[in-house]
Amino acid sequence: MPKPAKSDLKKFQKLLLTQLANLRGDVGSMRDEALRASEQDASVDHLADQGTDTYDQSFMLGLIENEEETIQLIEEALERIDGSGEWPFGCCPLCIEEAEAGHRKKADVWIPKERLEYIPWARFCVQHQAEVERRESA
Repeated sequence: MPKPAKSDLKKFQKLLLTQLANLRGDVGSMRDEALRASEQDASVDHLADQGTDTYDQSFMLGLIENEEETIQLIEEALERIDGSGEWPFGCCPLCIEEAEAGHRKKADVWIPKERLEYIPWARFCVQHQAEVERRESA
């Protein structure tokens, strides 16, 4: 893929800002719900109900953590669009390393537009994303 055009960058920036606003609202709502659930725990009399409430709260906290990670990725992508990120928006940093080492063409460092349209905060190309996930799960 070639370097994203300015019009593409504007489009991705708009997508990212919309997603960021939605996620921040969702996280705020989930936090409020988790806090309400913890306040109600004291009034639960049955052990099964307490277990269910504890599970629900843990599940909700896990969702909040995942959403906060996505928020961080979106904020980093917006920084890359603005030119203040660690590497240009739309580039895979691992492909950049390979190009600098002479193992890849410099033109091949760009993440495909289709991937960015689906996940505009993507940090890596599909190949390197799979490698990162394999390392993290090992």
